[in-house]
Amino acid sequence: MLDSTAIYAQRKFVRLGWRSKDRYRSPHGQGPDDIASEAIIRTIENRRVYNAQKCPDFEHFLRGCVDSIICNLIDSHEFKKRKEIPYIVTDEGETKEIELEGKEADPLQTYIEKDMVQKVESILEQNFAEDKIVIGIYECFKAGIYKRSELADYLGVDVKEIDNAQKRLRREMDKYLQK
Repeated sequence: MLDSTAIYAQRKFVRLGWRSKDRYRSPHGQGPDDIASEAIIRTIENRRVYNAQKCPDFEHFLRGCVDSIICNLIDSHEFKKRKEIPYIVTDEGETKEIELEGKEADPLQTYIEKDMVQKVESILEQNFAEDKIVIGIYECFKAGIYKRSELADYLGVDVKEIDNAQKRLRREMDKYLQK
């Protein structure tokens, strides 16, 4: 079971370009075997609950776990930081940042990012001026606080309220972006 799950993870690594010198490593230094093992461990520890009625094929369930773990790696704040900074994977499987001399920010990209920030702030002002939780979440994001539990602690509310506020904000942003 571990072998087929690891092969599945390895195929995902190939698609994502996580291969260097015939070694498969994520930017976090994990290999396909590590991801497959993590999926099995999470199932054993009941952090991922297998339901035979929903998914009769256990291998398919494990592949879903692998997808979830890889997705969480890609969505992690640490990965996004590393993506911005060029890096190489050493022979030991560790990542090493490369400093590029004389690389300047693209003016067009800087303008687009500033424009998007202004649009988000205008949506917040127009639609959420009275919603203290949404405004608080935005301020936390600007300060580098992203975890739901930390947001809830900082704002003094329940995690469910954080989730609901994020849904409200996401819906409003989707409306704006669809225009």
